[in-house]
Amino acid sequence: MYRRLLSSLLAAVVLTALFTGCDSFLQKSPQGELTSENFFRNGEDAQRALNSVYDYAQARSFDFFPPYPMIFGSIASDNATKGGESGSDQISVQRVEQFNPRPTDPYITSTWNTMYTGIYRANLVIANVPDIESMSASQREQIVGEAKFLRAYFHFYALKMYGLGNDRANDGPGIPLITEPLPASDADVPRTSEAEVWAQIETDLQDAATAMGPTAPDLGRATEGAAKALRVEAHVFQEEWSDAQTLAREIIDSGRYSLDPDYSRVFDQRGEFGPGSVFEINHVDLSSALEGTVGTIYQNSRDTWGYGFNCPTQALYDAFEANDPRRDATIIESGETITGPEGNTETVEVVGACAANGPDGYLNEKMWLPAARQPSGPRKGPTNRRVIRYAHVLLWHAEAANENGDPQAALESLNKVRARARDDDDDPSNDPDGVLPDITTANQSELRDIIWHEQRVEFAMEYQRFFNLVRQGRTDLMADDGFQEGVNERFPIPQEQLDQGTALDQNPGYE
Repeated sequence: MYRRLLSSLLAAVVLTALFTGCDSFLQKSPQGELTSENFFRNGEDAQRALNSVYDYAQARSFDFFPPYPMIFGSIASDNATKGGESGSDQISVQRVEQFNPRPTDPYITSTWNTMYTGIYRANLVIANVPDIESMSASQREQIVGEAKFLRAYFHFYALKMYGLGNDRANDGPGIPLITEPLPASDADVPRTSEAEVWAQIETDLQDAATAMGPTAPDLGRATEGAAKALRVEAHVFQEEWSDAQTLAREIIDSGRYSLDPDYSRVFDQRGEFGPGSVFEINHVDLSSALEGTVGTIYQNSRDTWGYGFNCPTQALYDAFEANDPRRDATIIESGETITGPEGNTETVEVVGACAANGPDGYLNEKMWLPAARQPSGPRKGPTNRRVIRYAHVLLWHAEAANENGDPQAALESLNKVRARARDDDDDPSNDPDGVLPDITTANQSELRDIIWHEQRVEFAMEYQRFFNLVRQGRTDLMADDGFQEGVNERFPIPQEQLDQGTALDQNPGYE
């Protein structure tokens, strides 16, 4: 919890190598506990402190809760149902799905605590690293830049969860904006307006992009491109279309990213940190530490070694165009035989609550692992989380360009994504049997709907659908599940946070 951790000791973590000849950004178990007052002495301390910030970006639960992005970005939307053994399995997740979450629910609380613990640790780095004289100026700037990126990342997610308004006027209730490592006695912080939070996110990401290079010192660490891309998303959420289009075009023109020709490979371990990876959170199955994700075991079939949560809906299945290869790479149908990257095949049955979803029931193939690669423990799933892909940048650019009355620029970026999906190397003449033909309409309203649809199928089951529906003003698509306008755009502030002070008030509808 944020307030409790303000007076706790700073956990120290270190870098290690995952593959021979390929450094990967990982965390090991704490190598000792040191107070912030005696910790920041040299470059090694600074790096270990930064690693502890990344530790909270992993979104793995220290209490073995399901990962919060899966719950709020996917299960809360029309793309997925809860699944599990039965309807009562993980009842608080079911309440999120049915839009009646409680302020005392563990996932509401753990998400808040994760965001604000990450912010606290980032603030420690930002406040202390500039004073370490034994480091070079460039080393200090790099580490502080990464910490500012992560502080913006945590504030951004917390704002989407707890503080956005009901429209894009930036007049939502906001969230606590914390930019210094406050002592425990000062942790009762009131909300800052939505507009002011956005402004701080913008400032942090501008600073981060200036400080960080185009490539990361280690895989899994943020880069200049990641900071710019997160700024693009922030502009899109605020409908600042001119800024979004300009900045997205800057990323596209940099030539640093490209679309992996094989869509399905992107989500396998073979595709980790591939050419289209802008920001990716690393997970690994280590026998000595909990650096994996619980998302793997939660989303694999109950027929094998998983728990069968986060099941694609029939509506999502039907949303894919005819013969779109992305559907087969995204959704497992019951009884489907899948060939793993090692060439072994496995027939996957859908059992439990997922089996009641649609005619056959479905599972999320983007998190599937064959039995031969079952993790060594429940919290050790090796699947990385692709937070920002180059396809995001292209479709944000398409959306912004369309809103700016620039349909040709919008079509160029949109059709690049569709061309990769049909695997024709961007050559429309190789279009196989009319699969995913290029879009040609210049009608703004029609093109808007097409771009939104493309975002849905391209990023299906990647934990973003709910927040996109909210920002697009299309929450009516969730009305049949109980969504209430003016209430469910936000989730409740955790009750334990309200109980510890008087500065915060509850979000409307959850009092």
